[in-house]
Amino acid sequence: MKLKQSALAVAMALATPAVFAAAPTSPTDTAGAITVFMSGATAPDEFMESIVTGMMNPGFYKYKDAVGGTSVGRAFLGEVKNDASIPASIRNQKVLFIKRSAGGSVWGVNPLARSEGIAVLKAADASCSTAPDTDGYYTCPVVGVDPGIGAPTGDEMVPDFGVSDVAPFMFKEPYNVEFGASQLSAAETAGLTVRAVNTLMMGIVATAAVPSSFYISEADYGAMLTGNLTDWSQIGDGTVAPAGGTQVVVCRRHQGSGTQTSYNWFFNNFPCTGDSALSGVSGQTVPARMDSSAGFMASGTGTSADPFLIDVTAGYTVLENSGSGDVRKCLNAAQSGVDYTFKGEDGLYYKANFSAAAGALGAIGVLSLDSQEKTGAATSAGVATDKGAETAWFFHTLNGAGVMAKNAIGVADETCSSTGTLSGVCPNRSALREGQYLFAAELAMQYRTSLAGQKLDFANEFIDRAGDPSFQKPWTLALPPVYDPTVSPAVAKGTRYGNMCSPLQKLF
Repeated sequence: MKLKQSALAVAMALATPAVFAAAPTSPTDTAGAITVFMSGATAPDEFMESIVTGMMNPGFYKYKDAVGGTSVGRAFLGEVKNDASIPASIRNQKVLFIKRSAGGSVWGVNPLARSEGIAVLKAADASCSTAPDTDGYYTCPVVGVDPGIGAPTGDEMVPDFGVSDVAPFMFKEPYNVEFGASQLSAAETAGLTVRAVNTLMMGIVATAAVPSSFYISEADYGAMLTGNLTDWSQIGDGTVAPAGGTQVVVCRRHQGSGTQTSYNWFFNNFPCTGDSALSGVSGQTVPARMDSSAGFMASGTGTSADPFLIDVTAGYTVLENSGSGDVRKCLNAAQSGVDYTFKGEDGLYYKANFSAAAGALGAIGVLSLDSQEKTGAATSAGVATDKGAETAWFFHTLNGAGVMAKNAIGVADETCSSTGTLSGVCPNRSALREGQYLFAAELAMQYRTSLAGQKLDFANEFIDRAGDPSFQKPWTLALPPVYDPTVSPAVAKGTRYGNMCSPLQKLF
């Protein structure tokens, strides 16, 4: 009888003793290590970290960017567990897993399809710090140059697999493609194997200058993101009056970010509809960008020493951030009155002069719910370390008044509260599971179909775990019909089948 190829491969793996690599003995011990490079979405980074470290034995080393922290890149060096649930080919193997987060989701799609080398964290290298920081990370430099930014240095790496908050087809021009790039062709996407993973809650956030009792509708929020409403006096009953001024500040992401793509989908209807048959009628709106800011480029030359000034005291302000951690920094700075300097997608530097305001400003943004894990004080130190301050900003209910309880980490079903009447849909697991909370993206992971060997085995095990109910976080759920919600509460009752442009279909 002839075995299927997959069964034959398993039989050979069991029959042939594996050659084990020793566990790393130092933060630079990469001898014999399998290097796996993943790029893409920052929104699920905390979830991604828990998956990869859960595959490793204790004693692994972890790394982050020396300048931008984990929002730019992170990496892990360790020994894969000798566990029956893990493919035999990678058990007890030394693995250096690198996650590139800068730029967001589209970097987990386009470089894969085009086999492009991109800038990467130089982890587990002699150029890294000799001791970990207080969070246990060694800090390392980012090397190489992204396509379209400058001449390659030879340090670039091509990702092995990627993650995006939404399926690859969502990254369309002109709003969901990164700086200097074009959208993928049908031929380019044909070379990718795409797997739907889970559903991830996205949330609307606002600084503490916006009271929990203030009712914010989906239409209000969308209008602030597009620049149709630019002042808090125009929102709702007009009672919000932040001490620093009533101008709206938007802390958004770069184009090509999955988080940005998710809010372009939810609030702007892009790319799910284009011009209608009626001349001049469009089914989508345009997200505001930094040049929509009233005080855009008031001074400066764009260098790190002399960044372009975005004068937040001039009025409506939009700040574009590379990663979710940078959005958290932006929100913390707006609440804390700390100047915020950041690098734009064009490689130039910008500064928002929050210290010039008379106090806290009403800033808004969009983040995935895993940002609840990033806690810290609302201080300049909190800004610098991208911590989500428990008193600096909050997730708000959808179409209502109220905020999520202060960073209720690890709680399966967080609650929402308000200083006034609580209303709207709280971004918690039960609402997501029942299909009541609709601002949720179906996470996708993809790799080039040509990926093979131990790297493919590692990627598939990683993806399997990310979609398995037993590995879900309070802000994610596994998808039906692959898994049954009547068997596990960590499974959603509905799905969009990986197509964010289709309606949510409840199956149970």
